[in-house]
Order: sequence, then structure tokens, then C-alpha cells
Amino acid sequence: MDMSMAVVTSVASSTVTTVAHATTTVVDTAVTTSTGMGMGGSSGCKLSMLLNWHTIDACFLSSVFHIRSSFTFFLACLGALLLVISLEFLRRIQRQFDQYLRKRNESLQKKAYVLPEEFEEKLLDKATDVEQTKQKISVVVLEQLLRGLIHVAQFSVSYCIMLIFMYNNGYIIISILIGALAGFALFTRDTLSTGDAKKLDDMEKTCC
Repeated sequence: MDMSMAVVTSVASSTVTTVAHATTTVVDTAVTTSTGMGMGGSSGCKLSMLLNWHTIDACFLSSVFHIRSSFTFFLACLGALLLVISLEFLRRIQRQFDQYLRKRNESLQKKAYVLPEEFEEKLLDKATDVEQTKQKISVVVLEQLLRGLIHVAQFSVSYCIMLIFMYNNGYIIISILIGALAGFALFTRDTLSTGDAKKLDDMEKTCC
């Protein structure tokens, strides 16, 4: 009787030990899997919410851009730098295009000006005025469409830069900052012109 009780106790204790070990294994596997899925999954990407200096196995924007060599990582840094420079270039294009539209509209307004003695003759030609109005509307729509496309390009590039910056990779952050410095130095010289400086002074006087 005592031996049978000892056997039962031994079997029960071994069963409990086996179940506990299996449970621990399952929990460890689940934690490892969830951690892997949250921080890169099975793709092998090294991701971190803190400042890091990962080079090999770093990923940006997508697992397709998986860095597997030092040269590839150098190209990624160079791409981040050029991306910021391209943003400043697009802003320069926007300013120049707006400046061109302002000058063209001013010249059109001067041509549309008529002397008082010519005003009566112009009133008689209503059909011509209607056609000119339609042309002006179509031109304005085209202008705004082009300005909108340039703005969308700026928005897309700036959003990509923000996403890359959020990977908190120190080398990429340094590349972005260098690109911002180079882009600003290359493409913002036009803001120092006399006309723009005068406009800024007028705005400051108006505000203050």
C-alpha cells in the first residue's frame, strides 16, 4: 500500500513538472515570437525605438530596403542626404514658379488696362470679353494644378524624411542634418533678394 502511494505520488509530481516545463516553453516561445514580430519579424531587420548605430541588418521604410553590407548602408545615408537636398530644391522651384506667375499676371493686368476713350469701344465687344474670361479661368486652373503638384511632391518627400528620421539611426540622422545644411546653402540664396527682403520688412511692420 505504501509503495503504491509512493508510485502515484511520484507519477503525479513528474506530470506536474512536465506540464510546468511545457507551459514555460510555450510562454517563452510566444514572447519571443511577439517580440520578433514587433521589432522586425522574421525579416531579420534591426529596429529600435531608441537612438542606435545599427549598420548591417538595418531597414528603412520597408523590409525591401534591408541593409546587408557596409556599402549598401553608405548608399542609404547618401540617399537620405540627397532626399533632404531635393526637398530644398522643390521649395526653390515653388518660389520661382510663384514669382513667374506674379510677374506674368502683372504684365497681363497692364495690357488689360484701357484708356477712358477706349472704354466705350471695349464695352461693345462683349463676345471677346467672354472668350477672354474663359481663357483666364482655364489658365488659373492650370496654374493652380501645377502649384498643387509641386506642393504634393514637397509633402511626399518631407513625409519620407520624417519616417526615415523616426528610425532613430544616428548615421541617418547625421546624413539628414548635413543634407538640410547643404540644401539650405544651395537653394535659398534667392530669399536674400531686394524684393523679398522688402516684403519681409513690410510684413514685420504690419505685424508689429
